[in-house]
Amino acid sequence: MHIALFSPAWPIGRHPNGIVTYVNALTTEMRAQGHRVSIVSPEVAAPVQDPDVHPVGLGLPARIASAMRIELLDGTPTIFRYGKAIASVFARIHSRSPIDVIEMEESFGFAGEVARATDIPLVVKLHGPAFATMTESELQTPFGRKKVEIEQRSLARLPAIMAPSRCTLVETLAHYDLHPPIAAHVVNPVAAMPATPLWERSRCAPDTLLFVGRFDVVKGGDLVISAFRRLLMARPELRLVFVGPDPGLRIADGTTIHLREYVASFADARLAERISIRGVLSPAEIGPLRASAAITVVASRRESQGYAALEAMLQGCPVVCTDTSGLGEIVEDGVTGLKARPDDADDLAARIQRLLADPPLGAALGQAARAYVIEHHSPATVVGQTVDVYRRAIDLQRRRRER
Repeated sequence: MHIALFSPAWPIGRHPNGIVTYVNALTTEMRAQGHRVSIVSPEVAAPVQDPDVHPVGLGLPARIASAMRIELLDGTPTIFRYGKAIASVFARIHSRSPIDVIEMEESFGFAGEVARATDIPLVVKLHGPAFATMTESELQTPFGRKKVEIEQRSLARLPAIMAPSRCTLVETLAHYDLHPPIAAHVVNPVAAMPATPLWERSRCAPDTLLFVGRFDVVKGGDLVISAFRRLLMARPELRLVFVGPDPGLRIADGTTIHLREYVASFADARLAERISIRGVLSPAEIGPLRASAAITVVASRRESQGYAALEAMLQGCPVVCTDTSGLGEIVEDGVTGLKARPDDADDLAARIQRLLADPPLGAALGQAARAYVIEHHSPATVVGQTVDVYRRAIDLQRRRRER
């Protein structure tokens, strides 16, 4: 089967993005199973060695900020017009080597434009619909309203929709009143980088916490800082390692505050001293950090299915996460991790403290978490389920053409 996948950027080592991680895991296993996989991406790091990687040529991620501001004569931000350029790349590939099926995310309604322009069977996978991931203030902006409107219009014309979490699938179908012929729950695959170390209680630093994620509202980096500050009062020897990009946290007055500014706003010298801000690191660098930390903390306010949690679980790391959306589906409280109430720094601190005080419990949770991920999220299993959805979408398209 010739499968074409859309990725917001490529390759994985250059871009800290969950969808890129997903596409990489899917591609590796699909090719191992004998499928041909073409990747279409608006930002490809040069040089391109893989002949099946096709840049769109827009430099889209680098231009997103300006594209959100620049409007055409009809008032539409230019980013919403990029779907046509993406569709043309898929069409060009298809003309040279027919594509059996395309898989894309839902963002900006690009998938609907590709389906309309190419007539190739297309499956959309929901990684984070705008209505569920944008903040209330963002949703009230002209851009936010336009993004929700265009994503809704796009999804309404697509007959095959997948989602990695049941809650994302159910909420999206209900919110937009969608009734696609194919609606499937297929989890995300996860695979460790070669030589990634497993977590061992005897080798970790017992007073080190790790957070991997963007510093923004969705990933809850501010909750982690607040919880860590509470923990320091009783355990001044603690250390927090903060890994990830820093787009900034939008605060009440509409301005954006960045990580170092946010930490400094507490006017607590000890807090600043005990936080190590590492910025963006490659997957090969993050694996050893997880193995050396006593606990990995995932504090998202919303998550379709977080790779930060899945990758830590695969390494056998003790995980404390918020009990929200897709995270609540992959972590069983007291069995494969501990879950704190969403948006509650006090409860997050209490759950972390429980594991710090009971290292054997953390080790047991980590072992159970690794077994769970291997059983349910192995690439071979997930690709099998995904290809089954593809075949259903191809068959549906064929039957519609024959009518």
